[in-house]
Amino acid sequence: MEREFDLFEQLPDGSVLWKAVVPGLENALARLKCLGSISPNEHFAIHTPTKTVVARVNAPTSSSVMS
Repeated sequence: MEREFDLFEQLPDGSVLWKAVVPGLENALARLKCLGSISPNEHFAIHTPTKTVVARVNAPTSSSVMS
């Protein structure tokens, strides 16, 4: 069974918007890349049960996906 990851967008005012839940890390990374290509805002994926951020795109200190 694949882990599920919640995807969020960090808005310019600091608020966070939930975008989706996706199964599997590979799917989460692909979806983050897609979201990051259509919005300049930071997006990130979290494994909610462990509260672990597993990837980010468009982060202020990095422009690449980190896992």
